[in-house]
Amino acid sequence: MEKKPLITLPVASTALEDDPEFVHPGGSAELRIEFERDGVRVRSGLRFSRVRAFRFRAEGHCTSWHVQGAYDTVVEVEPSSWLAELLDAEASETWGRWKIRHFLIYLDGAGAYEVAAEDVSMLAEEAAS
Repeated sequence: MEKKPLITLPVASTALEDDPEFVHPGGSAELRIEFERDGVRVRSGLRFSRVRAFRFRAEGHCTSWHVQGAYDTVVEVEPSSWLAELLDAEASETWGRWKIRHFLIYLDGAGAYEVAAEDVSMLAEEAAS
């Protein structure tokens, strides 16, 4: 499996003010982070669109594979046995409407987040309240 780097976080995960927060209110999901920039607490993170599945592995359960290349960086995993498993579980005609990709990021002190989704983008930075 190859890991293609896509997005690097604006700060090292070791500089996060709080634990990252993963929220999945419906069709999308966000991995939210807070950090300090020029004396101001800032909120940002990642948005995953059209999420089909996600999984989390605590730091103590991560292997070197989860860390290498994915430390503070969203990577796309290709080919993905996890995606193959998801595709096998649902009728093939359903997948014609979806482009599903396997994203992975490792955050120091937290662990590895994996998301099966159509796309990923960086959230705009805003002042944290």
